[in-house]
Amino acid sequence: MKISLKGTNIQILESTREYVDKKLVKAAEKYLKDGDDAVSLAVEVEKTTNHHKKGADVFCAEANLRMGKVSLRAEATAEALNDAIDQVEEELTGEIKKFKEKKRTEMLKGARRVREK
Repeated sequence: MKISLKGTNIQILESTREYVDKKLVKAAEKYLKDGDDAVSLAVEVEKTTNHHKKGADVFCAEANLRMGKVSLRAEATAEALNDAIDQVEEELTGEIKKFKEKKRTEMLKGARRVREK
């Protein structure tokens, strides 16, 4: 699996890189086949300041998982970077499960059609 990590308005520290690896990469590898080179995970974390009056920093995390022609996307915004990454992990895991279940259902539906003939 190819992995890319990009930071916008924020410097990517080693702790951030390890946290993304622990959360997002492990979650993707858990549900996908091992050693598949056609899979790429692009993660972007950014620091935005949309709340100028409050003075608080807002962090945004995005993950794009590409598996051949299929692309799954998750994004989240939180006041802490780790919270945003956690939310992206939950959303991406749900997207992967939904995609795999859809593939399985289509396969079973086709098998039923063949059996009924």
